[in-house]
Amino acid sequence: MKIIFSKDALKSLQEITDFLNYRWSEKELKSFRKDLQKFKQSLNDKIISYTTIDSDSKLRFAFLGKKQVKVYFDIQTDSVEILLFLPSKGNPENLKKLIDKKI
Repeated sequence: MKIIFSKDALKSLQEITDFLNYRWSEKELKSFRKDLQKFKQSLNDKIISYTTIDSDSKLRFAFLGKKQVKVYFDIQTDSVEILLFLPSKGNPENLKKLIDKKI
């Protein structure tokens, strides 16, 4: 399955990794990277059992880095679009904008 990263996803991932490099230990960074690789592999293997935002939405999310970061994504016919990486203490307005775009 093809994995596509939106511009917002790439930007938010860069912001998170910059912050993590500053605030987290190397052990925590490795854990985050490992979680991200596992997530991508599960998408490639078409093992998609992640929680939806609500019952009407196709928008799903997964936790990464010991539940410190949520990744939001949309499953399409032959691909998965990664939409946003959001720290658990991140601005919820970013999520609201994402949901508004998808509706």
